[in-house]
Amino acid sequence: MEDFQESTFEYNGLEKTVYKLGGDDKPAVLLLLEIPGMTRHTLEFARRLHRDGFTVYLPLLFGKANSPYEPGKNLARLCIQKEFNLLAYRKQSFISEWLRALCREIQKSSQRKIGAIGMCFTGSFVVSLMIDDSVAAPVMSQPGYLGGFIWNKKGRSGLGIPDEDIEKAVARSTAEDIKLLGFRFTNDIVCPKQRFDEVAKRFGDNFIRFEIDNSLFNKHNISPAAHAVHTIDYRDKPGHPTRKAYDTLIEFLNEQLGVVA
Repeated sequence: MEDFQESTFEYNGLEKTVYKLGGDDKPAVLLLLEIPGMTRHTLEFARRLHRDGFTVYLPLLFGKANSPYEPGKNLARLCIQKEFNLLAYRKQSFISEWLRALCREIQKSSQRKIGAIGMCFTGSFVVSLMIDDSVAAPVMSQPGYLGGFIWNKKGRSGLGIPDEDIEKAVARSTAEDIKLLGFRFTNDIVCPKQRFDEVAKRFGDNFIRFEIDNSLFNKHNISPAAHAVHTIDYRDKPGHPTRKAYDTLIEFLNEQLGVVA
């Protein structure tokens, strides 16, 4: 990771390492980890974003940097990290406050509003980040949470974050025309269709949903178990649905952050 700059960010007693790729002359994007951790797939995603014109901030929320694929270990770590408050469904987590503070710090450095991408476990975090004026391009990719996501209707449709945060995010989205972009595979049980339906119900036309067919006999031979749109299941091939998803992401970031081609 020699191409990343390493620093720490502290807010209200919580300090974590943050990796930065790029300089302050480019628009900034905050990239949040999936449960597998800061794997090579995540780093490759960060490097693609940087190649396409963005400075990427990658906070080490859990696990180790440049780590192997270890979702089990990271889940165990998260359960004992108080700032995540995992065992309290739809309750405030201090990590959201910490991340909003980090967004404001990034905005100061870049002198413009920023993008924020959450994936899987952190996918819904970006809704909480939308509350802050610093975030202008929120993206949720295959948002899931650890509270019984497939066993009941509430779990399949819920985001696992406080209703208060969702209401504030919707209010800001409406008042300032802030769009929310979402990605998922159609067969993903971690991020069911009902979850995107609920987000669409809340945000209306300001929710842009991009769904990729991974049914059993889909024409691109995408695994029915595919989940991670921009990392593990991403294929950098012209015409591939995940490549189209990435191109849509770049277009969205450019448009929302006011990047002139």
